[in-house]
Amino acid sequence: MAHTPFGYKIVNGKIETHARESEQLKLLIQSYLSGKSLANAAKYTGINRSHGGITRILTDERYLGNEIFPRLISKKQFEQLKEERFKRAKKLGRLNRTKAEETFTPSFKFTIGKVENKYDNPIKQAEYVYSLIKKEVT
Repeated sequence: MAHTPFGYKIVNGKIETHARESEQLKLLIQSYLSGKSLANAAKYTGINRSHGGITRILTDERYLGNEIFPRLISKKQFEQLKEERFKRAKKLGRLNRTKAEETFTPSFKFTIGKVENKYDNPIKQAEYVYSLIKKEVT
């Protein structure tokens, strides 16, 4: 395993809960849901992670438990976290902040001069005809 998530440790090849970190995780969730910002909730709980690191902790579904990871939080808490993150993002105007798709339509008008020469070689003929194409920016 490349990285053991916060709140867990590996003992004899099995993943177990890390007592201190799992308590910090529960306090982090409680602090965040009570209204503290990510940074303040992390500082309050003694978790020294970046804003993105705290976000990854709060959105990690492994804390719900599975065949490998023991459960650290309930489904209800996880849903509350999702709702709170959505509510805060909406309040801050961070939803649907995708750029409008830019479209490009070239404004060229193409004309071709009179085809006067005829060549037996089709490649030579094509080169000649393409050389007669002129473009005008409109």
